[in-house]
Amino acid sequence: MNELDLHRRQGLILMAVAVLSIPMADTIAKWLSTSLSVGEIAWFRFVYQTLFLLPLLGFYRHLGRPTGDHLWLGMLIAGAILFLFWGLAHLPLANNIALFFIEPLILVVFSAVFLGERITTRRWIGVIGGLVGALVILRPNWSAYGTASLLPIAAATCFAAYLTVTRARIRTPKPRDALALQLWVGMAAGLVMSAFLLIGQSNDWTIAAWQTPVGAQWLWLAAAGGLAAFAHVLIAMAFARSDASLLAPLQYLEIFGATLLGWLVFAEWPDAFTILGGLVIIASGLVVVRERPVDAHP
Repeated sequence: MNELDLHRRQGLILMAVAVLSIPMADTIAKWLSTSLSVGEIAWFRFVYQTLFLLPLLGFYRHLGRPTGDHLWLGMLIAGAILFLFWGLAHLPLANNIALFFIEPLILVVFSAVFLGERITTRRWIGVIGGLVGALVILRPNWSAYGTASLLPIAAATCFAAYLTVTRARIRTPKPRDALALQLWVGMAAGLVMSAFLLIGQSNDWTIAAWQTPVGAQWLWLAAAGGLAAFAHVLIAMAFARSDASLLAPLQYLEIFGATLLGWLVFAEWPDAFTILGGLVIIASGLVVVRERPVDAHP
């Protein structure tokens, strides 16, 4: 196995682990949104992410300095998380995730337009097939929720842009670089969300209302931040190793995490459509995983 193939496989594994852990943070955010504003939850998410990664400054002596790219990334991920959590407060978890899954399609387009990646037939099959499988599982009802359905779509656009810039910004597969990127981006996003909360509270925006967490809420907020730090460091490491268009279809694996949590937490048993959609997603993923690295690089 050559180095290119090894990095590609490592990227696929890292991305798979990351996206399987994200539904846990989303579930926590949805549960907390019944008592805390989505702006506050998003702010704590970035604060705790930064606190978890801050000790790295002592471990790694050369993490660089924050740049304009980090600020742009912070604004994009802050927008993605805010819109996603806002959607979770108004939509069922399944509908929110289903509508958010337009993101891999946007990412593939962005990777072709802005990164110059050649999108192979296998990758298009993987992305479109995964989207079909996700829709079969979740069967979202757009008309029942009106304009609130636009929130996860806005989140998807911001997140696709964030991943595109991440791919362009991080070029080496060293864990230190991925950790440093997420540390500075988390700080930038925290500052962006701080400004949003201050502006929102001065204008009485509901999504920016502040209620001091109590009891176990502190632990759940910390857990959400820790999961976010873990997942996004892995995502940065994955994007340093593989093309964005190659990794995009793997995001549909998040469906399995959401389904498992629905079963464990809410006693929601998978039905025939869930099983059928899961098989479609697996088949689509296998099409991409079996792609040879040379196929994507003329």
